[in-house]
Amino acid sequence: MDVQHEVDWMKWLRRLIPRSLAVRIFLIMAGGIIASTFFSRWLIDKVYSNELERLGRNAAIERISDVIRVLDALPRAERAAAARGISFDRLTVDWPQQLGPASTIDDSVPGLVAQSIRRAPGPLRFEALAPRPCDQSRDPECKAYAKRFAIELALSDGQPVRIEYTTRWIVLDIDYLSWVVGICAVVLVVWISMRLTIRPLRELAGHAEGLGRDLQQPPLDENGPTEVRHAARAFNAMQAQIRRQVNERTQMLAAIAHDLKTPLTRLRLRIEQVDEETLRAKLRGDLDAMRTLIDEGLELARSLESTESPQRIDISAMLDSLCEDTREAGGAAHFLGEEGFVLEARANALRRIVLNLIDNAVKYGGNAEVSVRREESEAVVQVRDRGPGIPPEHLEDVLKPYFRLEASRSRETGGTGLGLAIAANLVAVQRGRLALKNLPEGGLLAEVRLPISA
Repeated sequence: MDVQHEVDWMKWLRRLIPRSLAVRIFLIMAGGIIASTFFSRWLIDKVYSNELERLGRNAAIERISDVIRVLDALPRAERAAAARGISFDRLTVDWPQQLGPASTIDDSVPGLVAQSIRRAPGPLRFEALAPRPCDQSRDPECKAYAKRFAIELALSDGQPVRIEYTTRWIVLDIDYLSWVVGICAVVLVVWISMRLTIRPLRELAGHAEGLGRDLQQPPLDENGPTEVRHAARAFNAMQAQIRRQVNERTQMLAAIAHDLKTPLTRLRLRIEQVDEETLRAKLRGDLDAMRTLIDEGLELARSLESTESPQRIDISAMLDSLCEDTREAGGAAHFLGEEGFVLEARANALRRIVLNLIDNAVKYGGNAEVSVRREESEAVVQVRDRGPGIPPEHLEDVLKPYFRLEASRSRETGGTGLGLAIAANLVAVQRGRLALKNLPEGGLLAEVRLPISA
């Protein structure tokens, strides 16, 4: 039970740790700077307080010792007038009738006074007094007063004297607003420095994410720290190698398709020489299926490339035109979206995407309802049909190449299994998403989400 509790506690603690490397570095650096600032401030205050206390004590000892020496050197008749002249708001001299009980001479103020006047003062009494009430209207500096005490002793001729003294605390005038602003400025500099340090890593991550959609994207800038430059250089080399391999595969497929056209043409001519009509029709269908497989296989390979440049297009007009073309070909397709929707995208690729979805909707659902709308920073194109839909466990599988729900290889039933795969690749190249889902009322919804600005 204790082990399980410890595991749960560790999991909860790990959830508090930010996932972003930038935030982690920022918190560590900013926390360290703030902690060191407060520690330095506390240390300065501590040393400052101790030093002020020592200076205040030494000043009190020196002042009291000077007063004692002056009074002791004067005749008794002149001492009262001299005491009035010496007294001020923090030092007063009185003449008691007799001394109180003597206190022990130690290393505190009384002992140091005795050492300063360099004589045995006889009975010496030290008394700590409560601070006087602070009235800033009469004494603006009264808040700076610290300790108040009294010393009683007998002068050399035996006359008792009482000296009350209040040490003054030198207040360090701190502009806390400037201090806080300074800390915030340092934290801001840390944040900017961290962002500049992390930026190459962010660019590397973004470039890696876009590589799967666009192999033709420009190489990554090889700048930043040495480690980041090495990573960028290795990434650019990997991208160039992948692009070269894909181009070689596409060229190979194109060469195969081109070379197969000649024997396919000869086969078609020879099929026309077959006398039996039924056999001739079957052979002609197989030949058309072969040609279709070759053409769509080549189209699938080309769909992974991104040679077309984005341009601003009226997607509403494009969808309406595709629906009209479908109706002219005998299908049922209707555009129901908003008019005048302008989008920056690859026009030919987008046309191929929507045309594939409309063809599937008409073929398997009998009709296609096409719409487009704006949703935050995305354009959402939807194609609905009223067909039987797709089993939920195969909604993702149908986007894979050569996957067909029907086992038949007939073009009229199962197709080649490449139409949706080609559409998914073309959508991904444009940083979009293609999703299929069954409608509660029946039918299938194909939804394409594209960024409004490519």
